[in-house]
Parts: sequence; C-alpha cells; structure tokens
Amino acid sequence: MNLPRVGLVVCNSGGSNTGHLTGLAAIRVINEFGNRIGTCSLPALANNVPRQVALTKSIKHLIVVDGCHNRCASKILSQLGISYDSYINLEELGINKLGPFTTLDYTEEELEKVYQTLASKVRELLSEEYK
Repeated sequence: MNLPRVGLVVCNSGGSNTGHLTGLAAIRVINEFGNRIGTCSLPALANNVPRQVALTKSIKHLIVVDGCHNRCASKILSQLGISYDSYINLEELGINKLGPFTTLDYTEEELEKVYQTLASKVRELLSEEYK
C-alpha cells in the first residue's frame, strides 16, 4: 500500500454548511494533487479502529480541517495522541456555521476560499519535502 504524502482529516459532516464545505474542498484538493493526498476516515478514527489509527499515524503530514468552533476533527486526533502539521477552521476564515440542516447554504466564493486555503497548505507541505 502506498501511503499519501499528506493526509486530510476533515470534519466533512454534511449536517451543516461548514461541515459540507470541508468535504467539498477536500475532494477538490484530492482531484488536484492525486495520490499524493488522501482522506483519513474520521468516523473510523472516532471509533479508534486500530488499522485506521495506525495508517493515520504513518502518514508523513496531516492537515486537519474543522468546520466550526466545536473542533470535532482536531479533538478526535488529540484524544488519539495524533499530532498534525497544519490546521484550518472555517470559522477562522470568516465562514459562519449556520447550524444543523444547512448543508447547501453556502456560496461558491466560500467554497473557493476553503479550497484555496487547503490547497495552499498542501502545496506548502509538499514543497517542504523537497528543500
């Protein structure tokens, strides 16, 4: 198995606008960077599935993307003792969580902002490997 160089741990909740945006942006980044990037399974990590925890710990670089102040993804990694290289929180980007059942309440500008921020972090981590 070839591990990606950068693992994404994204909220990807889909239950709110910000949770959905995290997943959409991650998919765009994976499409752009191909097999150098991979998404880690947040539900498997939340349930402490040994194989997923071991794989996540083996990835050279991790980026966590949370949708809001609840910081679900980063808290799960913290509980597992898994450190990460970079962190993005959509509320810190000025994108407000609108609450439950707001999955489709986002703009293309918000999606572009999240995508560009995440892609920039990925480029930064990949370029550091070749210095």
